[in-house]
Amino acid sequence: MTGQMKDFKKCITEKLLEYAADLSNCFNIKAVMVYADVFRDKEFLDHFVAKLSETKLVLVSREKIEEELPDKVVVIKVPSIKLTRLGQMKVAVLVGVSQGIFHPEDVILCLSGIAESGIIDSLFILDIGEEFEFFAVTQLEHLHEIVRPEVFLRVLEIAIDLSVEGREGKPVGTIFIVGDTEQVLKYCEQLILNPFKGYAEEERNILDPRLEETVKEFASLDGAFIIRGDGVIEAAGAFIRAGAVTEDIPSGLGARHRSAAAITAITQAVAITVSESTGTVMVFYGGKIIMEIERPQFFGQPSGEQKLHGVHFAKD
Repeated sequence: MTGQMKDFKKCITEKLLEYAADLSNCFNIKAVMVYADVFRDKEFLDHFVAKLSETKLVLVSREKIEEELPDKVVVIKVPSIKLTRLGQMKVAVLVGVSQGIFHPEDVILCLSGIAESGIIDSLFILDIGEEFEFFAVTQLEHLHEIVRPEVFLRVLEIAIDLSVEGREGKPVGTIFIVGDTEQVLKYCEQLILNPFKGYAEEERNILDPRLEETVKEFASLDGAFIIRGDGVIEAAGAFIRAGAVTEDIPSGLGARHRSAAAITAITQAVAITVSESTGTVMVFYGGKIIMEIERPQFFGQPSGEQKLHGVHFAKD
């Protein structure tokens, strides 16, 4: 990128931030949502927050932010995935709704650009309850009462890893059923001996980073992972016998997706599937597909950026 073009994009970013602040003060906007790497330093962030008046700022980050932030700043942590501009916001809204940060009646102003570029080139206003692509996501509004937010995010991260890395560059198809475990297990039977049976709960919690490779290995087994809302894995290789699907799902989807639709229709669980053929990650809730995430790509830390306490700040 030439110096002139870099200055031009930096100027656009600053102007869009100013315009977003002005809009938030003119209309009933619940929050301004933007990826954290846009803010080059703490002073730049504080300057923007001061312009927002009563509107809160939602920072979306792929890593834990350890910096002390102003009171009206909320952080949403999302998986480290490369998505389109709209895709970035879709995942952020998905996680935000599941954590109770956003609600169906909220109107939010979204700022987006090329992922991890530190540049904004798009602004759009999203009415969560009215927007077609986001309407289904609002069903997750009370999910945090059943599944701990960090558990939902962790399972989503592992599912995306299985989509991207898989085995020998190919996706590993699997299904995770999370929450309402007591009811879910009534409709399950083991296809194989349960590899998690007999272990202490603290040794089989999906939040434990040491368990990640084990989960990925067992993902190649037929059947589903059954995970409690607090992250404890109750079973792997479980067969779901939930009967006929009660909700319409797109044609061409296999048994794995139909099982996910069926079990979430008759329980309060959420299901996350990975397609073995396409790598698409799908989230099911209430018997319906809540969101589809096409097979993404991981990408490293771009040159010309510095990493400060979990936040990527672009160098001038």
